[in-house]
Amino acid sequence: MKRARHLLAALAALALTAALLALGTSPAAAAPPSAGRAAPKGHGACTATTPGSGPARQGAAWTCIRERPVTAGDLARIRARTAAVPGVAAAPLDGVDPGDNPDASPEALCTSTKRQDVVSNRHAYCMRHGIVYVLENRAGDTIGTAELLVTARSALDPNSVQWQENIAVYAGKYDGVSAVRLALSSSCTACIPGPPAWGGGAIELRAGEEDQTGHLSYETTTRGGGERSRSMIAYQSQTESPDAEYPVISYGQWAGPSVACDGQVGNSPGCIATDDLARVVLSKSQYGASAVAYEWAQNNLSDNNAMGTAKRPLTRDGDEARAKSRSYYTCKAPPKPFVADPTVVNDECDEFPFARTRQGGTIGSMCAEIIPRYVGGGAWRVDVVRDEPVAPCIKAHVPSDQNQNAGRSVGRQVQSERILQGEAYQVVIIP
Repeated sequence: MKRARHLLAALAALALTAALLALGTSPAAAAPPSAGRAAPKGHGACTATTPGSGPARQGAAWTCIRERPVTAGDLARIRARTAAVPGVAAAPLDGVDPGDNPDASPEALCTSTKRQDVVSNRHAYCMRHGIVYVLENRAGDTIGTAELLVTARSALDPNSVQWQENIAVYAGKYDGVSAVRLALSSSCTACIPGPPAWGGGAIELRAGEEDQTGHLSYETTTRGGGERSRSMIAYQSQTESPDAEYPVISYGQWAGPSVACDGQVGNSPGCIATDDLARVVLSKSQYGASAVAYEWAQNNLSDNNAMGTAKRPLTRDGDEARAKSRSYYTCKAPPKPFVADPTVVNDECDEFPFARTRQGGTIGSMCAEIIPRYVGGGAWRVDVVRDEPVAPCIKAHVPSDQNQNAGRSVGRQVQSERILQGEAYQVVIIP
């Protein structure tokens, strides 16, 4: 864990240096004029106060930036703000922390109790970072503090190479400090960051106040081909006292989320927030007998063959020729080819695992054969036509329209989940 933190810090530093060089400014030139004075050992990122400045008149020899973890009080404030967002739950659903919910919105992710700066799922993320602005005297004693919490939340469009973060800053407890100003910018690898938040200006906050108006934006440099690229985002802050004559700026930086982008899936490039296991979700009410058949396979095949689950996910293979071959072997090949059942309207063979997966294509004589039947009131029964011992697959009698619609939905979700060739995914069946 310690090595991972050091790596993230190094990546953030490299991203900051790259951003400064892109602006034509050397890292040394960007440092505050007083940076030549050694900061107190073990006291974080510190800047010497300017003689005659407000902090200096208070007896502060240094202004410093320290980090702090997200607190229960922070989460309570975020939840209160989140409760005002239409359609967003301000508390965990069914006792599940938003950080464990693959469908959680960026706003909900911000309320996660996970002890980490970045909480994400495949399509959204929230960065939370605590800052403590500290005034220290020459003896190294703390004579003033101001606590801030910075959050950046974003939902990624899987069919776009651009995304935006909504920035919120919460001012917490102040002691010996009347107000602070905060400016925020970001840098990233494999992507182009937009302008700093608040147009490059700073917001001024007093204890208990908050600001929800900031934005940061990005555009990946990935357009197509090659492997999925990863953009590592880093944030840079400038915190100062509201002293118009002699502002004393303290600088901070920290690592943020990573965003994966590719141009391999579908007709357009796009991005996801993490490489969490992809999910294809199919509703029984919408896809009928097909969804029921897949659910039956997951629940009734032996433990070693219950594929499409989180423990035994499917592996995408989008090759058209191989998909046709797999479909043939499961549904049409002798010695026991699929024969339509006259009791099923427009009966068609539907296989699981899918033909467009590496797990598909088992010879049909080894598969269990089933007929899902709707009995009314949202209920189904499954008739087992042929039960093969330790079957690794099923072939199901399904109306053609339900089979085709389910297949098209899987194809759409392969794109929306940005499931690469050879990538694993889970099949989730819902009512």
